[in-house]
Amino acid sequence: MRAKPERNDPCPCGSGKVFEKCCQEWYEAKFSVSQSAESLKNKGNAAMQGGNFAEAEWFYRKAISADSSYMPAHNNLGNALRMQGLYNEALSAYKAALNLAPDDYEIYDSIGITLNMMARFDEAADAFSRAAALAPNDPNVHNNLGVALHELGRMDEAAASYRRALQINPDYAEAHYNLGNTLIELGRLDEAEASYREALEIKPDYADALNNFALLLAEQGKPVMALSTIRQSLLIEETAKAKSIFVDCVKHLRLTRDDSKIRAVMVRALNEPWGRPSDLVQISTGLIKLDPGVGGCVARAADAWPLRLPAQDLFGPNGDTMLADDPLLCAILNSAPIRDIDMERFLTMARRVMLDTAAGVSASDAGVGAASGFYSALARQCFINEYVFSHTEDEIRKAGSLRDSLAAALEANTQAPALWVVAVASYFPLYSITFAVRLLGSQWPDEVAAVLAQQVREPAEELQLRATISRLTDIEGEVSLLVQNQYEKNPYPRWIKAAPAGNAKNLIEYFVQQFPLASLNRHGTKDNIDILIAGCGTGQQSIETAQLFKNAQVLAIDLSMSSLTYAKRKTRELGLTTIEYAQADLLKLGPLGRSFDIIESVGVLHHLADPWAGWRVLLSLLRPGGFMKLGFYSEVARRNIVWIRTFIAERGYGSTAEDIRQFRQDLIELGSNAGFGAALESADFFSISPCRDLLFHVQEHHMTLTEIAAFLRENNLAFLGFEIDFHALHAYKLRFPDDRAATNLDQWQIFENENQDTFLRMYQFWVQKAA
Repeated sequence: MRAKPERNDPCPCGSGKVFEKCCQEWYEAKFSVSQSAESLKNKGNAAMQGGNFAEAEWFYRKAISADSSYMPAHNNLGNALRMQGLYNEALSAYKAALNLAPDDYEIYDSIGITLNMMARFDEAADAFSRAAALAPNDPNVHNNLGVALHELGRMDEAAASYRRALQINPDYAEAHYNLGNTLIELGRLDEAEASYREALEIKPDYADALNNFALLLAEQGKPVMALSTIRQSLLIEETAKAKSIFVDCVKHLRLTRDDSKIRAVMVRALNEPWGRPSDLVQISTGLIKLDPGVGGCVARAADAWPLRLPAQDLFGPNGDTMLADDPLLCAILNSAPIRDIDMERFLTMARRVMLDTAAGVSASDAGVGAASGFYSALARQCFINEYVFSHTEDEIRKAGSLRDSLAAALEANTQAPALWVVAVASYFPLYSITFAVRLLGSQWPDEVAAVLAQQVREPAEELQLRATISRLTDIEGEVSLLVQNQYEKNPYPRWIKAAPAGNAKNLIEYFVQQFPLASLNRHGTKDNIDILIAGCGTGQQSIETAQLFKNAQVLAIDLSMSSLTYAKRKTRELGLTTIEYAQADLLKLGPLGRSFDIIESVGVLHHLADPWAGWRVLLSLLRPGGFMKLGFYSEVARRNIVWIRTFIAERGYGSTAEDIRQFRQDLIELGSNAGFGAALESADFFSISPCRDLLFHVQEHHMTLTEIAAFLRENNLAFLGFEIDFHALHAYKLRFPDDRAATNLDQWQIFENENQDTFLRMYQFWVQKAA
């Protein structure tokens, strides 16, 4: 035993305090063998209350050493270990306690809680059932049993357990909340709403109940009530979950009046961000158009089109300074492509005004102008949408002349006006100009520096990253080479900000929550999982998947090196180290010598010469019991796009950026009444690469659910469910109430035939390989 310090000695912990005032009590507990097990247990309890779980563990182990038959020390040791995430050790401690007190229901309850955390829900339900048999009047045990049964997909039994808990304690807010969650899975939405209201009546600051209630209201088509509810949750605590639900609640909301409070929240949601910025484009644009100043500009532009208005007529008496004073306008321009034709026409005219102004600025003029923030954001928007806005021949000649003047200034190594830089960046990517890198050596206003980072520094980084990406296979075959060429020219999508990562989940936990009623092979959890993203594009999917699953190692492949370098740059930007990017043709992955627990290939296989052959190659790489996410074009939902592709071919449009710009303007003029709504209402219509992917792709196939069902049967794959809009899922369950898991593809085919726009974007679904 080490020598005990004197009470006035400096404390050996290094706190700078004297021993008596600091660690004397802890020291005596640690090095004394004479203390009772109960005394040591009490010290452990005090440590637990202070959140010092490792210290509590130490005291409980000392208590057990002092008296191995002292049951509370074993039980509390289990609690301390569970709080540290040491679940197997916690179970051992609880079992030791159970040997000493086999009829103690609280120990069974603790075992059940631990097993739930380990996603061993069958065993958890057994433990809770034992606890309920021993303590039939304890509402907590019935509530916990309901949680395990819900995770097992046994929804009716879960609801019965929650109702039993509420019979015992009608004021049990958590049981009301859990019952609401289960009733949603059962499709009983009005009853679920009533349960959430009961929970909030008892506990008004119950954030989880507010969150799920907001989601339910949004899904019931009550967006205003949903927005009010989620704002209450955000006032309690701005959790990542509440922010994400805010985005879900507002993304389809159409406001009828401007609201400064919602504007302020929207600016934060875009800049931080709270979700994918693309989900906030519609409501943000709507708010901007409701503002009398900017909204008036948009209305004037739309009314005058195709005539280009001069600055005074476009901006009105307040000029362009009001545009830089609108933080929401600048935030959305910097974050995602605008998806509104009237707003596009205004921005097209504003760009022309900026060009005319810049053309009149002399090379020695260093001024930026009061609207620099807006014009810089407009330049960034043009780069994001890949210069999709239309232009006149005179306008592009003037822009080209200004670009030449900027290039000459760079070649002479002289300072160019900031407005030249921003105006040129609104028509051409700055990296395309010789000596553009010299722009990085000068001092610029922050908003102009952001344009240079986007259009010079980041493309240069992507160019350097090419040497770091390995090539796993050759790329051969006519279709593979055509598809590769398309995405080298048009990497898709050009996204700016990733949605924030939520709490990572283990495999079974995720799929149980995603598909609670599906027939899932729950083959346990793994410490590490291997994931393949086959066709990762620009990295949005690979990043979100890597953040979704615990201990995931991701291999992300694509044909296009341009896409891969974009993906790797964004991955490095987020500080992620668990994703490996490689160039490969998925058709040649068979000899790779690797296998995976999860494979995702969304929007990829239908671009192969033979999608079914590609699917079989991926299946050969999937481990037994593994999961696969697929995305295919629907033959039914794609019918209007097929008609538009025929229209494109008949009119002889090419697939260059200039052809796509001209096609878009022609289509806008013809309008949705001419049958083009499927394109005009698509988010992909408002950028060059997505529009090419939507309407000009070199190769695409369309599937039916009947064909997919046949493939699943042939390859012994279990269909787990679609990733689909709640409204569509609820409508299907009303149409086919006997298919509670919503996994009958023959019935889904009937439903789709009756509701032909159900899968407008794609069929997206998960399957599981037989173990």
